[in-house]
Amino acid sequence: MDQHQEAVEDPEQDLSSRDASYVLRLDEIANLAAEGGKPAETLMNVVALIAGRFGTDVCSAYLLEPDRANLVLAATLGLRRECIGTLRMGIHEGLAGLVAEQVRPVAVEQVKKHPRFKYFKESGEDAYQSFLGVPLVDRGVLQGVLVVQTVEARAFPEDEIRMLIEAATQVAPVVSEARTLDRFIVPSQERLWALARNLWWSWDHDSAGLFHDLDPVRWRELNHNPVSLLGEFPLAKLETRAAELVLHSRINYAYRRLLEYQEADRTWGARHAGILRTRPVAYFSAEFGLHESLPVYSGGLGVLAGDHIKSASDLDIPLVGVGLFYGQGYFRQRLDRDGWQHEEYLETDVTHLPMETAIGKNGQPVVVQIDTRAGSIRAKVWRVKVGRCDLFLLDSDVEGNHPHDRELTSRLYGGDRRIRIRQELLLGVGGLRALRQLGIQPGVLHLNEGHSGFAVLDAVRMRMEDEDISFERAVPRVSREVVFTTHTPVPAGHDRFDADLIEEHLGPLRDSFALSKESFLGLGPENPTVAKLFCMTVLV
Repeated sequence: MDQHQEAVEDPEQDLSSRDASYVLRLDEIANLAAEGGKPAETLMNVVALIAGRFGTDVCSAYLLEPDRANLVLAATLGLRRECIGTLRMGIHEGLAGLVAEQVRPVAVEQVKKHPRFKYFKESGEDAYQSFLGVPLVDRGVLQGVLVVQTVEARAFPEDEIRMLIEAATQVAPVVSEARTLDRFIVPSQERLWALARNLWWSWDHDSAGLFHDLDPVRWRELNHNPVSLLGEFPLAKLETRAAELVLHSRINYAYRRLLEYQEADRTWGARHAGILRTRPVAYFSAEFGLHESLPVYSGGLGVLAGDHIKSASDLDIPLVGVGLFYGQGYFRQRLDRDGWQHEEYLETDVTHLPMETAIGKNGQPVVVQIDTRAGSIRAKVWRVKVGRCDLFLLDSDVEGNHPHDRELTSRLYGGDRRIRIRQELLLGVGGLRALRQLGIQPGVLHLNEGHSGFAVLDAVRMRMEDEDISFERAVPRVSREVVFTTHTPVPAGHDRFDADLIEEHLGPLRDSFALSKESFLGLGPENPTVAKLFCMTVLV
């Protein structure tokens, strides 16, 4: 295309004019929508416009199906039109799947040399050499993938990638509308998946009864997990089963009640907690007992935290939960013939859980990093819908972490004191930094037990930087926004760490406060006259 050739031939061209040659303007999308009349038609017009603007042979839009594990081709210029609505791929296969899996752009000059390359013969894509795909994200939720391809091998420069990301941002609302209004997805399937991916169903008897009635035996065998259950139902089988049991009216009723629940504005929270709308409560807990199919709890503390977030949802109190995702959960117990207890840890398949990658205010997956004296710890963030509330779970199983740190969040309450302090560093400091990346500025920090106590230290650091004030002035400003509750008022329920562990993990944070080691340890002394142990409960 001439515009693209000019950009290549004239590297000194003003960037703003180059931007204008690529990016779709909002009025162009509006005009296309008016011409098409339907989101699917709009999508077809949009991909044609993008292909022309970027000078590519192919432009395609793939929509994420309700199971959030598969993509379906929804619009294309360049691939075979008859594949629209029928070409499906898992997010764990192909390059388009890689974009959805990682929620980030993927650019490949020679696709056949890439380990994730998969040839879908029916689409007629064998002639195309290069690939550029970007995620389509609307209001923080992945909706699909936008892809451009060329016959000739082409290395996409950074500015072209950035421009396609910008185009995808403008197109994403159209994609979101196409997913819900056009019938790429059967209504009953879509509505069941919407119910399964919001844990509201777990305390709504009618919704839970729907999943039970689909297959009572498998429902029990799958630990009452609707995501796993629906994953076993092909579309035809699901429709047949719903027709046999006359479930369609019940599905529609449950789905309508979920929408009414989420959209209600005459709630207790609307009347009495409106001040928290812009700055919600951030509720930190080491475990959340929401349902047995999400095994990130061990007992009473988790059940308390789960009930707390459910109650906040029912009352419509602005609240977000912050916790850790334990890949192996808490151990399961069994007794042998001699009466001895044995522990079993089972690996959790995240594709069978109602979780999705948390997307930050910059449109990218949230990844937090915490520096220690011994290196840094990184974590990705999962988002779980709990009625009207969001629960964010940090997961240390990410590239760039030391192998030991990748297993840091694998088990709840496992390991030695060093593992425990690193888990609590992720929960408190990492959790607060994740909220900032998400664009959430809490008005209240509610710490359920001392496990998340380090959050108050990072809140002080943030206040010092944001307001350019000293440590001494920041502390009282933060303290009046902190609420602490304890569930275990016995010595074993309160973590203590020695001075060396504190310095290793909190040393960089201490440096930002310009405090001596002795002064810093003085923030958490259980008994200053005895051994110098730092007590998390005393800290908060």
